[in-house]
Formats: sequence, structure tokens, C-alpha cells
Amino acid sequence: MLKLYHYSQNDFKGYIKPDFFGANTYSQNSNKLSGVKRSYFYIGKGKEYFLNGAKYCYIAEIEPSKIYNLDIDSKNLKEKYTFTEILLYVKKLGYFGISGNNGFNIVCLFKAIKYRDKIALTRV
Repeated sequence: MLKLYHYSQNDFKGYIKPDFFGANTYSQNSNKLSGVKRSYFYIGKGKEYFLNGAKYCYIAEIEPSKIYNLDIDSKNLKEKYTFTEILLYVKKLGYFGISGNNGFNIVCLFKAIKYRDKIALTRV
């Protein structure tokens, strides 16, 4: 199983849902450009600076085979498509999400996932 970490201001109940994509200032533009709803997770506990004020860290697990690994890119999608087209294609193939590296190992999921743990984060 692949352990995923999601950081948020929101106090979610049971599931992390991609329906919330675009609600934050850092995801609004991406939502407008692609229209593909997704939720972002990190593999490992590192996170991008704009999430430093997050109130919660949610931990979920998923089978790696349900995620298309864009770093390996076994179907050579990066040579053929834009990022938005890749998201749509991978979703159409039946994957639950896509993984890659933008300086952090990330996974974006197209489907809701039940989290197994929620940690309240304290600010220092």
C-alpha cells in the first residue's frame, strides 16, 4: 500500500473528496484551466510552503496499481499530450489518480478516498 498525506484547513469527515478542488486560492487557477476535479496528496511527510498553515494532516492508503506513475510514464503520455489531456486520459483509462514529482512526490486523485487517520497540526 502507498501511504498518502493530505494537508488542509478543512475538518473533513471520513473522506477526502476531489469536489473541493479549486476552493483554495492556490488551486483556483488550475481548476479553471483543466476542469478536472482532483485532490492532492504527498508521498512522505514533506509539503509545499503554502500548506504550512494547514490545520490537519490526513493519512490515507491506496494500492499503487490504481495510480498512473507519470515519472515512469509507461504509455509515453508526456510526449503526446498536455497536462490537462493527460489527466483526462488517465482518468478515462480507469486509474484513480496520477503520481509525479514537482519537487515533491505527489499524487492527485480523481476519486474520493477514505482517510485512516487525521492529525491536528499545531502552529509553532
